[in-house]
Amino acid sequence: MDQQTLSQLEQTLSAITQPNSVSVKEATKTLQSQFYTQPATLPALIHILQGSQDDALKQLAGVEARKLVSKHWKVLDVNLKNQIKASLLQTAFSEPKEIVRHANARVIAVIGTEELEDNQWPDLVPNLIQAASGQDAQTRQTSTFILLSLLEDFTPSLLEYIDDFLTLFEQLTNDTASLETRSLAAQALNHVSALIEEQEPINPQQAARFASLIPSVVNVLDAVIKADDSVNSKLIFNCLNDFLLLDSQLTGNSISELIKLAVHIAVTSEIDEDVRVFSVQFLISALSYRKSKISQAKLGPEITMAALKVASEEIDVNDELNNEDEAAENEENTPSTTAVRLLAFASSELPPSQVASVIVEHLPVMLQSANVFERRAILLAISVAVTGSPDYILSQFDKIIPATISGLKDNEPVVRLAALKCVHQLTTDLQDEVAKFHDEYLPLIIDIIDTAKFVVVYNYATVALDGLLEFIAYDAIAKYLEPLMNKLFYMLDSNKSSKLRCAVVSAIGSAAFAAGAAFIPYFKTSVQYLEQFIQNSSQLEGMTEDDIELRALTFENISTMARAVKSEAFAEFAEPLVNAAYEAIKTNSARLRESGYAFIANLAKVYGENFSPFLKTILPEIFKTLELDEYQFNFDGDAEELATFADSANEEDLQNKFTVNTGISYEKEVAAAALSELALGTKESFLPYVEQSLKVLTEQVEESYGLKETALNTAWNIVRAVLLASKFEAEVYPKGIPTGSYVDANVLAVIKNARELSLTDLADEFETSMVITVFEDVANMIKQFGAIIVSDGGDSTLLESLCVQVLSVLKGSHTCQTIDLEEDVPKDEELDASETEATLQDVALEVLVSLSHALAGDFVKVFENFKPVIFALFESKSKNKRSSSVGAVSEMVLGMREQNPFIQEMLEALVIRLTTDKSLEVRGNAAYGVGLLCEYAGFDVSSIYGVVLKAMYELLTTADQKALIAEDDEVTREIIDRAYANASGCVARMTLKHEAFVPLEQTLPALLDHLPLKTGFEEYTPIFELIMKLYEANNAVITAATPKIVDIFATVFTKENERIKLEQESTLGREENMERLKQFQTDEMKLKVVQLLKYLNGTAGGIVAQNPVLAAVVA
Repeated sequence: MDQQTLSQLEQTLSAITQPNSVSVKEATKTLQSQFYTQPATLPALIHILQGSQDDALKQLAGVEARKLVSKHWKVLDVNLKNQIKASLLQTAFSEPKEIVRHANARVIAVIGTEELEDNQWPDLVPNLIQAASGQDAQTRQTSTFILLSLLEDFTPSLLEYIDDFLTLFEQLTNDTASLETRSLAAQALNHVSALIEEQEPINPQQAARFASLIPSVVNVLDAVIKADDSVNSKLIFNCLNDFLLLDSQLTGNSISELIKLAVHIAVTSEIDEDVRVFSVQFLISALSYRKSKISQAKLGPEITMAALKVASEEIDVNDELNNEDEAAENEENTPSTTAVRLLAFASSELPPSQVASVIVEHLPVMLQSANVFERRAILLAISVAVTGSPDYILSQFDKIIPATISGLKDNEPVVRLAALKCVHQLTTDLQDEVAKFHDEYLPLIIDIIDTAKFVVVYNYATVALDGLLEFIAYDAIAKYLEPLMNKLFYMLDSNKSSKLRCAVVSAIGSAAFAAGAAFIPYFKTSVQYLEQFIQNSSQLEGMTEDDIELRALTFENISTMARAVKSEAFAEFAEPLVNAAYEAIKTNSARLRESGYAFIANLAKVYGENFSPFLKTILPEIFKTLELDEYQFNFDGDAEELATFADSANEEDLQNKFTVNTGISYEKEVAAAALSELALGTKESFLPYVEQSLKVLTEQVEESYGLKETALNTAWNIVRAVLLASKFEAEVYPKGIPTGSYVDANVLAVIKNARELSLTDLADEFETSMVITVFEDVANMIKQFGAIIVSDGGDSTLLESLCVQVLSVLKGSHTCQTIDLEEDVPKDEELDASETEATLQDVALEVLVSLSHALAGDFVKVFENFKPVIFALFESKSKNKRSSSVGAVSEMVLGMREQNPFIQEMLEALVIRLTTDKSLEVRGNAAYGVGLLCEYAGFDVSSIYGVVLKAMYELLTTADQKALIAEDDEVTREIIDRAYANASGCVARMTLKHEAFVPLEQTLPALLDHLPLKTGFEEYTPIFELIMKLYEANNAVITAATPKIVDIFATVFTKENERIKLEQESTLGREENMERLKQFQTDEMKLKVVQLLKYLNGTAGGIVAQNPVLAAVVA
């Protein structure tokens, strides 16, 4: 390159080093278009790197030269290349400024990579190793940096030097002259591990040598920490993070020691805060990559206690109470905030016994501590543990609820704030279970709102109120409604902040959700208060993010009110509000579009088929949103600059420009939910849009970053809508594997689409959440619509595939269970499972339960393959595995009924569980199965009556004892109530089968003492049948118990009347489990009971009519 052009290049580069964005952009464009296309620019940049008087310019020239090596190096003259290589090596060791030496070294490395791949420059690595082994400290450091840069670029040609590298870096990690050299050597050693793993198979000697050097890396970390060198501390922690991903041959037994080291660093408050944050982040990585190792080594409690200690450190209270910017709060990295994140991650990854139980164990001591920050920390710990371990946290409510109440009463506002956050998260994850404590919570939360001196506290109190209100029982909200609504209207009037108004608007919506029809008197006033926030919904100019959020929440909560007050009360507002929502959907605000879709989804619930006229305008917008790209390519430049960048960029450069827009992902999720509701609501009117809907959803399942589960679930909802539109009656279908099809061809085509989408690639699915979604959707659909969901025309290929995947999950060998399997951790079948893993097993068993009901006798050959695995689960040390497998088999008995050839084997296995298991839950589930097996057995089962009836007595006695000592334990009470129901149903079935073998004088009073049931109402069927049979036989024991029988039926009809009222008056879609509340499983059974009551009223002196509830029944 001539001198003039060289000068122009230097001047253009100089413009980039000046702080002027316009000149930088122009200079960049000139470089890309005029210089970087020419091979001569590469040696020119190297010339500037070596000869310029400006250090910033030298560094920039080095950076730009690196980028051009892959493009131009090969076409340069050989002699010129040799000159460049020689001069670069000379400059690397003579340049006085470190930043320029490093730029020079990186150019050597990238050229070295090119040359070594072409078998050129053979003496480069040997010479550098020799120089790094020499006496001069500066030479050792520079040589090590060049070697590190070479190793970072990674080329297989370095494989031959592995042993030399291991020897060299063992020496240099112990270099006495330079801590920087030790750090560089440790980083280089990390990259040597990639070379060792590149070999197939791994060389065991080299792997063992590498493992033996990990303590040297730890020593380097210790040294840089003591030197207060946070930069090198982070670099060494990066190495340790990489070690977590290595083959176990390279790490030996070091992983547990590294975790313990990180715990020690995290809790040592004298160490620099940044370094402690690195250590906590390392622990989070370890949980992600080495979960099984941590769980099996029982390191979870140690990590949890360390996290609690760090989370209890002093924080900036003023910042905590005045920081309204939650995003900034989440981004802050202090040891305390990072420790809370560690607790959140640990509770989701590890079993409750290692995290959540440790937190609960520390709850009393920390909550009573004089240290305000300990009290704050334990409440925050509970708040993050509930998401990962909701079932366990629920089981500990007798300790947790009083703790949160104590926190709400605390004198320190920072503790009250933590308690409010805890209550909010508890209601998010455990909903109506938390809302049962409304009497205790509401006065405290409202008092905090009334007395709050800090905006953040006021806001969180309103948010906690919102969460609590949403899930208060329908019959409990009434007494609060008038004062609450007046309070909320006052809060809207007295606050002008959009952020605070957001929480109030949401609370009004939650009150409506809880109140249902009882909200009607407050509905119009609420709309009058809220409509100001959604006027001119398409106009966004001048609006802040909080203003937009307020508008979005207003749309969402007004539509919730519509579900509460239903179509007639909402009618006058429907059309203008739907039009406003449509305008919001058409704006360029993702949050407003999302809220518009939520509004549409709720209105579709309210109006059903009457919402059909809006489909033609709404659906195109939904499809447009679902087709949005979640991936963004971030490049600030025009098309020409982009083309130039793409031409010179490597894979890493391109990846760094890609990000996922989670806002778009969430908008698409809400749009998909709206699509579900529109399909289910409008049914036949939706049919013209089915094909396009499934096409778009299929693309999302296959390509989306964050929408896969929702898209698949939506696809199945569309299948459900198509089936219902074809007048298919749910749960009424031919049993067995279909030899043809019992649905129309066009309906079958839609089913096949979703079937193939769900099952074709299930074997390779590595996301546990996606496997759970597939199993849940398929199980629900099979249960409602039969085997046509997975098989038709005699083709059971995908049914068989489904069964193979279910079996692999139950064996623990599915891809989603082995993707993170650590080969150095022996498989321990009895290791406690996280709640996510337990859910996976539960839904796998649920698929089998659904198949048993759909296939009936044809399920026999399916169960044959599963029998050894399921019976093995009966013997598991894990209570959850025993309970879920015993419960599932009992449900399968109900599916196969008399066509079950395994009755004898199942009886033997379940009786063993019933008589020997220590868990009340397992024994209760076994009782259910034993009763059904006795009912359906085609042979004499009377020989087991003695042992089973004795077990029933013991089970009920155990349940009674537990009921006395566990009055505040909701989960235990649920288990007890279920045990009562199952044992009562079992005794009734056994008596109906062989009355002569049941001592009614003792058994019947014990049975009646456990009635009425509080759950498991399907067990009323055999109980009612038994009662009616005994009355028909004029049995003296039942006749003597008539007053008790009348009281039981009074409760039954009271509960049934409450259910009917709830169904009519509660918010649409709130009571999803309404079927479970049915006291009578069929109208026929209800009619038989009414006839019995009329008979008793006539024969027992009008005793039935004396009861006000039953008087109406027998009238």
